Amino acid sequence: MAQSNAQVNDLCGGAINIVSSSTCAVPTAGDIVSGITTYTNLGGSLGCGAANRDVWYSFTARSSNPTIVVTSAGATPLANPRVQLFSGACAGLTSVSCGTNTATTSTINASNLTVGNLYFARVYPNTSSNNGSFTVCITDPVAVIDYSKSYINVTKNSTGGTVTPGDILEIRATLVVKAGTVDSVAFLDTLKQGGGLALQPDSLAIRTNEGKIVSNAGAGEARFTSAKDADAGWVEVVPITLDSAIQIRPGKNANVFARSFVTNNSRPSFYGSTCILMATYRVKVYAGYDTKINFGGGALVLRDAATGIFTTVNFKRDSIMVYNSPGLCPNSIAATNSLGVETNGTFGTPSTGAPLARNRGTSAYVTGYTYDTFRSGNGPQDYYYGIANNTSANYSTINTWAKPDGSSPSKRVFTLWDIIGDHTGASNTAQGNKPCDTTQPVSATNPCGYMLVVNAAYRTDTAFQYAVTNLCPNTYYEISAWVRNICYKCGCDSSGRGASSVGYIPFATGDSSGVPPNLAFQINGTDYYTTGDVLYTGTNRAAPVDTTQAGSDSLNRWVQKGFVYQTGIAETSFTLTIRNNSPGGGGNDWALDDIGLKTCNPVQLINPASGYSGCASAMAVSFTDSVLAYFPNYKYVRWEKSCNNGSSWTTIKNDTLAYTAKISNDSLAKTIYSFLPVYADSGCIIRVKVATTSANLNNANCSVVASGNIPLNISNCTPLPISLINFYGTVIDQSAQLKWTVTKEFNNGYFIIEKSRDGNNFIAAGRVNALTTQGQTYKFTDPDILSGQAFYRIKAISGDGLLFKYTEIIVLSNYEKSVALLSAINPFKNEIKAEILTTRSGIIQADVVNIFGETVASKKIFVNKGNNKFEIENLSILSKGQYFLRLRFEDQIINKALIKG
Repeated sequence: MAQSNAQVNDLCGGAINIVSSSTCAVPTAGDIVSGITTYTNLGGSLGCGAANRDVWYSFTARSSNPTIVVTSAGATPLANPRVQLFSGACAGLTSVSCGTNTATTSTINASNLTVGNLYFARVYPNTSSNNGSFTVCITDPVAVIDYSKSYINVTKNSTGGTVTPGDILEIRATLVVKAGTVDSVAFLDTLKQGGGLALQPDSLAIRTNEGKIVSNAGAGEARFTSAKDADAGWVEVVPITLDSAIQIRPGKNANVFARSFVTNNSRPSFYGSTCILMATYRVKVYAGYDTKINFGGGALVLRDAATGIFTTVNFKRDSIMVYNSPGLCPNSIAATNSLGVETNGTFGTPSTGAPLARNRGTSAYVTGYTYDTFRSGNGPQDYYYGIANNTSANYSTINTWAKPDGSSPSKRVFTLWDIIGDHTGASNTAQGNKPCDTTQPVSATNPCGYMLVVNAAYRTDTAFQYAVTNLCPNTYYEISAWVRNICYKCGCDSSGRGASSVGYIPFATGDSSGVPPNLAFQINGTDYYTTGDVLYTGTNRAAPVDTTQAGSDSLNRWVQKGFVYQTGIAETSFTLTIRNNSPGGGGNDWALDDIGLKTCNPVQLINPASGYSGCASAMAVSFTDSVLAYFPNYKYVRWEKSCNNGSSWTTIKNDTLAYTAKISNDSLAKTIYSFLPVYADSGCIIRVKVATTSANLNNANCSVVASGNIPLNISNCTPLPISLINFYGTVIDQSAQLKWTVTKEFNNGYFIIEKSRDGNNFIAAGRVNALTTQGQTYKFTDPDILSGQAFYRIKAISGDGLLFKYTEIIVLSNYEKSVALLSAINPFKNEIKAEILTTRSGIIQADVVNIFGETVASKKIFVNKGNNKFEIENLSILSKGQYFLRLRFEDQIINKALIKG
């Protein structure tokens, strides 16, 4: 090469340096004049860079994808300018790319440049005869970033749960660079002294959004020590306050002395075009129950390399409640859903006949995402949601299309998502419903209910929020939802390789689903529960290679997630929020359905009194009811009476329970009501209700009522002057035949035969008039066929209706079994009283057995055909708890669980 003019940038070594920026307000001017150096072509296979007169410029890359534009300009513009980009040093340049040309411009949209490296741009004309002036402009894209702060409960991440003392949490600040470059990057946070969280030593790290540790250079694996040494993370104790100040510096070659930069194609890379990384540290919870602790706050500090503008992203001070919950309701839940919106959390069904709407439309309660539809070739993108009954893209009810689906247009959203129906009413709650066939009407086999489907991304956005009202104070509620991970092969490893690419490193063994969903449940803005990772269960996680490709939709499962929340002593409303708690991108796509807010049913009212039948008396009668409760806050009892068949009730006694016994996980208490029977109360009924507060006793929705009412049949005696003897019954040809004898007749009197299915509630089955002679035996055949068992009694009534008398109750049955246990007093105290029905006479072996299978009491009982009552005495020495009454008769064995109070 020879220089013929004194043009300073004629050669690479004299290249004029240009500082790139986000705009080109003042471009760099240059010109090509005749007679300057001829350059030997280094274009090679790029097909550009013909030997010609040229000038040179250099720049230091501030982003990985700058744009270089050469434009004809000036009084004598250079026609057909050309530009070529080189890397390396002047002594050994490597051609990177060539411009895209017009008559007046040449443009290079560079990619994958190394930030901080020096590059060279050669400008030349397309022919040797062209001379003239031009401008050069090098611009960097403005950085496009996203960010969030979240956490996972490491201790309970596989199952989900509330935060409890001793749990390990991982605090996560996520930075997403979608375009451009940011530098001077640091994550700053502070752990307050006495704030309930203790830093786990040497737990600082940079992680992928799948939670895997990477190094600042993007290779290997590294953690940062807590000490302020040479690495890029440390913790310092703040004087006076003794708070812990945490700093983590992401980026290549960052260290204690210098911050670094992150570009959109830095590692961890999302398909080569976006960098997603997390600055993380771990803490141990030492705060006590019902303490609110802060995991929020802190900041990301960075500078846009293109604009030079510094930005501080301050995270809001989100909180977690340290809370003790048994998980879901430990026994059963009420049928009524207190949620009250979105068709009680089910999202409804199509309102018209076939063809059915596949996409329902927006929800006012999904506040953090934008609505989109499922349609041919597409579905909800990142930060979008849909409400649909079929999650296919190009409509299909078949869920065995390949993954990725190569059909055109693809049946699967992004060629990968599951094709499913909703969860509501599914006979198999884990599998859910089949995709809706929108060509057919709604039916039991084509339920077509809607579900909420969210394409969550990096931010901790709100998926569902509603202000719930009309709740019961001091009451346990199960807050739950069914959720399903719907993306099978959505993973992208830290090198930017997708799950279907060669060399892809899976999220876990046999699992290429990527970032798993993780949802947080909030009450009034405070996190109470997280689901933990909701894994894609349609994969063979135990195998190195997943073999469930086509069938994974049907193998994948819905899971129910939730916890039990106790309302405050006066709390009747709260705001329920379900939000994303996972740093998505490569996964984190999920369906949500059957959001429930239902009261736990912790109370059983057992062995209420069967009723009172007898005379008005000055002798008190007592009714006892036993209350068995998982949650012993049901302490308030009310006995009520109704004399209009339950249309209205009056309070006859308020009581407060004392739970004095423990049976397995339940607590036991008793309540007693004593009264003097008066004739005016005959025909009235009594009931028992319990609640968690005295005020809740007045609210039918906030109290629990015993399943049966207690009837009162009271006569204004003088007793009826007859004796009813020898009352018995037999079953002949499936009909109950009753016989009884009286020792003294009464003129104009009659007998009402009463019948009951449960032994408590009797109805008239027939009438027999009394005879005038003494010692008569009466017969009655029930006109109804006997099915199962029935209880019978006889009511003798005087002619004027003022006097009456009852027989004892007998039970008849058409069971083929030779013995049946009709009743047993439960709980028992010093003796067990029971009644059995036998089809023939014999000997019954009765044993009382403890929970270890040991016989603690025995008795042989001689029985006759029909009803037999017996007692097992002297049981006061037994400790309180659960026992079993075991009856052996011929080849039959009956076991009955009983409680000793």
